[in-house]
Amino acid sequence: MVKPLKDDCSAQDIVMKTILSSGGEALSVEYIQDGDEYEVVVNSQTRTVRLLSARDGALTLLVDGKPLRVHVASDGPRTLVAVAGHVYEFTRPQEKQPRTRQREGGRLDPEIRSPMPGKILQVLVTEGATVETGQALVLLEAMKMENTLSAEGAALVKKVHVAPGELVDLGQLLVELEFAEPAVAQSQVN
Repeated sequence: MVKPLKDDCSAQDIVMKTILSSGGEALSVEYIQDGDEYEVVVNSQTRTVRLLSARDGALTLLVDGKPLRVHVASDGPRTLVAVAGHVYEFTRPQEKQPRTRQREGGRLDPEIRSPMPGKILQVLVTEGATVETGQALVLLEAMKMENTLSAEGAALVKKVHVAPGELVDLGQLLVELEFAEPAVAQSQVN
């Protein structure tokens, strides 16, 4: 789930770096946030970006003084960005790609990892707690958007690796779960 952040959750002067891949090309992305404004550097090209509004994955931006409407959807290691009628797919390079929420043979991954660089707003569970399918575990802020990372199956919280206010990288381990019996993805059950 992605939703706009509350006004009082802004971060200042946060420097984030990551490497993405689009169409087989590696893109080095770095941004510095100061309130609603970002200095974004993509492969040595610098742009000034101001977030004007964010609602349900739809962003209205001011890029170098020009308005731009962007729609963003993220699914683990993959992010789709729609701009001016074109859809761009970004992924982490294969050699850097963690097992973020990926299923192997229908099994759920017990490692909850950050789907993007950001700041931990809240950790909603403690070590030793029992969680149900769909229960929120961590709230993550990334580019003024709040992302809720949830449990994909009933489990015991084995280890919490982050704390509120902590900056995290793409793919960083946030929470480890332990399933009582082999956990199988819901779509694989029937």
